Amino acid sequence: METGLYRECPVRNALAIDSLYTFSRRRFPEGYSFKGETHDFAEVVCVTAGKAGITAGKNVYVLSAGQMILHVPGEFHAIWSDCGTEPETIIFSFRASVLPELPTRVFTLPPERVSELQSIFRAAENAFVLEGNNVERVREGNETAASAVVKRLELFLLAALSGRNAANPEYVSRSAENYIRILSVMEEKIGDSLDAETLARLCNLSVPALEKTVRRYSGCGAMAHYNALRMQRAAELLADGFSVKETALSLGFSNQNYFSACFKKWSGKAPSAARG
Repeated sequence: METGLYRECPVRNALAIDSLYTFSRRRFPEGYSFKGETHDFAEVVCVTAGKAGITAGKNVYVLSAGQMILHVPGEFHAIWSDCGTEPETIIFSFRASVLPELPTRVFTLPPERVSELQSIFRAAENAFVLEGNNVERVREGNETAASAVVKRLELFLLAALSGRNAANPEYVSRSAENYIRILSVMEEKIGDSLDAETLARLCNLSVPALEKTVRRYSGCGAMAHYNALRMQRAAELLADGFSVKETALSLGFSNQNYFSACFKKWSGKAPSAARG
């Protein structure tokens, strides 16, 4: 659009953070392990000291100080202390209406970027009420400061996510390779209603080795993780408009009532309520 001598130049927004869920700075003790989770918003983990093991979907990494990973919405992720260290991290999670597509989501940050994130966290402590890991609310009278924190996070991410910061983290041990293979088999056979013995055989592992590997990288047993993947797939099918019966059958449940009970236990609501 032209206005006299001036010409408008539209700028597409590459990243837009709409809300914060968590913002924390903490040290994990040696031997710490978090069993992992999946949620529908993004999360950033930046290691500021030590080494942290990270599960991200089907990938397993060891991040050193100055490295960062972005977990996209819907990605299973877990974290643990690695290499005998007590890693220090800054972690924040957020909902974004615009999030760039990235060929890689692991980055090495220069020291000034890590310092900037530490400064942003200190500003967040003043602008928000933080309860544990959670961002509870904006402090009264600090709306402008809270908005500035979000804008600084956007600028931090835009700088950090540039291609020149892409990293090659330490990756992977034999057990991590086994975990990746196990997840591939789980996804390939997600509609087969596997038991532990069958899954172990398909992965060329013993049942104890299967259980030990999955528990190390996901924090739960093999069948619990397999069933969680099935419920996650069920939620996707239901959201796409599949009927409860169609969804149950596609995931190997011959008993629709049993499927409904499993889904409600996993999600907290009946599958009929999850339909798109």
